[in-house]
Amino acid sequence: MKIISASRRTDIPAFHAEWVLSRFREKSVQVVNPFNQRSRQESLSPDDVAAIVFWTKNAEPIARYLDEISDMGHDFTFLYSMNNYPQIVEPNVPQMGQTVRTLEKLVKTYGSKVFRWRYDTIVLTETLNTTWHLKNFKSLCGIMKSLVDECIFSFCDYYGKTRKNLEKLLPDHHEPAREESVLMALELAAIASDQGIKLLSCAHDYLAVGPIGRARCIDPEFLKQVVNSDYKKLFLDGTPKRPTRKECRCAASIDIGSYNTCFHGCAYCYATGNVGSALRRP
Repeated sequence: MKIISASRRTDIPAFHAEWVLSRFREKSVQVVNPFNQRSRQESLSPDDVAAIVFWTKNAEPIARYLDEISDMGHDFTFLYSMNNYPQIVEPNVPQMGQTVRTLEKLVKTYGSKVFRWRYDTIVLTETLNTTWHLKNFKSLCGIMKSLVDECIFSFCDYYGKTRKNLEKLLPDHHEPAREESVLMALELAAIASDQGIKLLSCAHDYLAVGPIGRARCIDPEFLKQVVNSDYKKLFLDGTPKRPTRKECRCAASIDIGSYNTCFHGCAYCYATGNVGSALRRP
């Protein structure tokens, strides 16, 4: 039994919906270790999968297949990033109106626990400064308050690919000091609280101050709300923590995605070095 993460490495719902549907139909997927390139087969039989966590900025392409995936016996949730950045930051992410309509359809069909909202990643520039983010976040909370009761957030982590992408697309970006991040996070938390939303920090414990909690993105307790099988709930109760980076609190999962296969082209991306090269991959 396992939790499937689909995926931290790419946006499967947005760009690989037909591929993942074929894998569920075949009840098997080949997983390649990104560090040593070794591959192995993982069962995707409903008997072996406790739940699926889809990570996405656009669930519309996979939405047409969710009934079939559900009918196979799979339970799923979405970690759904909605940031409302200008196009220079997220060139190929749908406009906010389309995203909201997609979310409303998901909730209407599968219930309010089908997704969790992420305001992630927070990038600061001369124009996308604290004032901009507070105003933007307040607007989003006003929209999301009827759909969620929590929001997971994270400031940018400056990995190698991230720095290259930022230098190319947002040369005026700056990495905030911890004090600046904490003060901004507390202001975000106050805005969220006013709308009945709790703010949770992803993998940055120093931001979990005051009303801000610590996020667990792959969270067995949350997944149990969408899982109908008592056997699977029992498995989720015993799922160990397996962090993917320092201060991550995620439970153990199998990620079935591949790096350099996401085409959103986000300026803060850590998973795809060059969208053009990714598009040319076989």
